[in-house]
Amino acid sequence: MPKILSFINQKGGSGKSTGAVHTVDWLIQRELSTILVDADGQQSSSSWVEELGLPYKVISDPETLFDELPKLAEKYDTVVVDGPGNASEVTKAVLIRSDLVLIPCRDSMIDLASIGKIVQFVRQAKEIRGGSPIAALYLNAVKENTVLLREAREALQKGILPLLETSLPDRQCIKDAPGQASTVFRMKGVSPKSAATAYDCLLLEALKLFESEA
Repeated sequence: MPKILSFINQKGGSGKSTGAVHTVDWLIQRELSTILVDADGQQSSSSWVEELGLPYKVISDPETLFDELPKLAEKYDTVVVDGPGNASEVTKAVLIRSDLVLIPCRDSMIDLASIGKIVQFVRQAKEIRGGSPIAALYLNAVKENTVLLREAREALQKGILPLLETSLPDRQCIKDAPGQASTVFRMKGVSPKSAATAYDCLLLEALKLFESEA
């Protein structure tokens, strides 16, 4: 298991916070002690996990983040970081401390074009740290069987970071989860169950990638 697992993207609305909160809930349901670190200035994920009754800390200063993440990793099985929606010193601090980094991306050409700076940051961190963090992209909020999705996959597969096979579907239940102080793992119905299965597959694939490359 990665001790520090982070979600980063320089573009707001990519799905970082949603991915981070669902990951915390997923890990805790598997009886792994987990804490969310909200490094995003909007603090949307920390408000969400507070309503869920899950542990969290808000740390938005890069120097404090650099110092505190290893300390938290000693106390918990996994630390999940919700990174800022920009390419900043906070993002660099997260990358220097993370073991596994997941980068959500929507299937639009604007979103695809915006990940260049984050990929550059990851590449630089890997050079400094001798290969760490292990990082991967995944497509978020996609509509299946569209030309745009196929083109997005083709574009990302040509990049220097791996693209996870699993993508997260565009489901209203995922969008509704924060307002209901819930996650798809706790919601009832066919749509939440389908979304929960997608998260299961995504996170298991990401952990398998980490295990194979660590």
